[in-house]
Amino acid sequence: MKALISFSSIAALGLILLASQATAAVSVAPGDLIMGFFQVNGTGTGAAGTTYIYNAGAGADFRESGAPAAIDNLNADLTTAFGAGWATDNSLRWGVVGIVGATDPLTNGDPARTSYYSMSINSLAGDSAGFNLSSSQRGSLSTSLKSFTNAANGLDENGAVDGGAFYSVSNPSSFSSFLPPTQTTSFAIGQNPLIALGSPLVGLDIYRTLHSTASADLTAAFADGNAQVGTGQYIGSFTLSPNGDVNFVPEPSTAAFAAAGALFAFRRRRSA
Repeated sequence: MKALISFSSIAALGLILLASQATAAVSVAPGDLIMGFFQVNGTGTGAAGTTYIYNAGAGADFRESGAPAAIDNLNADLTTAFGAGWATDNSLRWGVVGIVGATDPLTNGDPARTSYYSMSINSLAGDSAGFNLSSSQRGSLSTSLKSFTNAANGLDENGAVDGGAFYSVSNPSSFSSFLPPTQTTSFAIGQNPLIALGSPLVGLDIYRTLHSTASADLTAAFADGNAQVGTGQYIGSFTLSPNGDVNFVPEPSTAAFAAAGALFAFRRRRSA
């Protein structure tokens, strides 16, 4: 009897340890902004190795924040995925996307088929080029982004950072599988959401595009004027420093980049 009690206790302890070590799952809600990273292969014809994604939180929170914010530090996960030299590796690509899908309800002022989409910043003092999307393009983009975010939802949160996950580029729904050089288009449209790493500081402007204004919140803290159907509305910019700090800022400038380390913390939803 004593042996049986001892064995049962050990087994119960083992189950508790396994439960405590269980990996949480990435949770992606409609309108969340997903950062994706991948590496272009040596021949420039596709992606290599690992895709890394990170859920930065609800796009509407950034849209309405009206202030700079420090998001997280991704150095540990980017080092695991791409090596210690990731910050100077110009074969690495970074982009940010989000979608309220065609069948999703109105979400924080974003109607169905509202997209969030990044564009690269070409200089510390410059802005990205804005864009317009036709009804057909908005439909194609919505479908592709929803396929990607559906695949990301529920992945093992196996990174060191909450909301981060690694998975193979061979996964047909990986971030890289929707983008050049694997595809000739980017999420089924012509606008490329990516920037190559390798410069001292890199940044991405974020645009929100409405498919309909019905029940929509038309304002954004950093935008000039109300949102219009099909026209990218400037939301703000994400910057990534060589040490892995990700920050959200209004229109980037040399001063904004320099002040990145002093930004206050932005409260991001943590997945369970």
